[in-house]
Amino acid sequence: MNSNIKQILGIIANSPQGIAIYSDANLKIRFVNQAMLALWGKSEDIVGQNFGDVFPSFTEQGFTDLLLNVWHSGVTYRANDYPAELTIAGMKETRYFDFEYQAILDNEGKTSAILHTSTDVTARKKALQLVEEKDSLIMFNKELEFLTSNLSHDLKNPLGVIKMGVQFMRSKADMPTADVHKWCDTILASIQSMEGILNQTLRVNQARHYEVGDSKVAMPELITSICKEVQDVLESPLTTFQIGDLLPLYGDRSLIQQLFYSIIGNAVRYSSGRQTPRVIVSSEKKNDHIHYTIKDNGIGIPQNELDQLFTLFYRASNAVEFSGTGVGLSLASKILARLGGQIKISSELNHYTAVTLIFPVAAN
Repeated sequence: MNSNIKQILGIIANSPQGIAIYSDANLKIRFVNQAMLALWGKSEDIVGQNFGDVFPSFTEQGFTDLLLNVWHSGVTYRANDYPAELTIAGMKETRYFDFEYQAILDNEGKTSAILHTSTDVTARKKALQLVEEKDSLIMFNKELEFLTSNLSHDLKNPLGVIKMGVQFMRSKADMPTADVHKWCDTILASIQSMEGILNQTLRVNQARHYEVGDSKVAMPELITSICKEVQDVLESPLTTFQIGDLLPLYGDRSLIQQLFYSIIGNAVRYSSGRQTPRVIVSSEKKNDHIHYTIKDNGIGIPQNELDQLFTLFYRASNAVEFSGTGVGLSLASKILARLGGQIKISSELNHYTAVTLIFPVAAN
């Protein structure tokens, strides 16, 4: 029996996979092979010591609690691509591991040891991240190219109107004041149209470079300001706002403002035809996320079109009589995706639309 055990230990000692064995409820390190020592950046003198004493940083990261749970429950724990902060040769770094804490049970079903196996998959994780980032960049560049093409086309009309107006006014030295004002209004309208088109390009570029920040954004003040501005810009004085409890968010204030401006703007725009247009803004914490919901009593969205709303430039079939570009929801989804969040929409035609913006608590 002893020779069999020695043979087994000899095999795992030379295994390329990191292996360690903990022999009691204090997580005493009974055995560790060279591969695991290399992963940990430790030497063999840790054998006989308790895991938590050797690795206080692992305790802070929750690994000791995971091991203790396995010991007391007898249930094996497995994880893939799991991040761990290591200090090797005085240098801190985050690496990723596939690992397993396997409970070894005795004849009575009690844990007698834990077999810990681990493989460093940092290279794989980073390679996959690069592929995902590259794919995301390719897709984004295609959308940006499409937007740029539309930009050059869409700017021709307002620029043509401005050019024609200026040339006409220069040719008419004695033009009546009323006509001058009329042409000035036309030119100003064209300039505003250009500003709107250019702002869409700017918003796409902002979404591309969005990064999670750590600045606390006071949402009650921000939402109140957005509601007032949207109401003025869209000339919807009858719209009433019902604002509930608004939890704080953390990040780039200007982009969070742009995100909510777009969603609240849609809510006001598509409910403005109601006799008593109403927009409700609220938030709540659910598990590890903060949910913001913007709900209106407007025209609603056909059910068979909900999945297409996040496509760049797509507009619902019943929204054609309202102004809009079809960019807002697409950009909102991209910003939230970079935050690790998501956006959800529920709607009933001719009754309401509710947009829920979901932010991970980890980002807050």
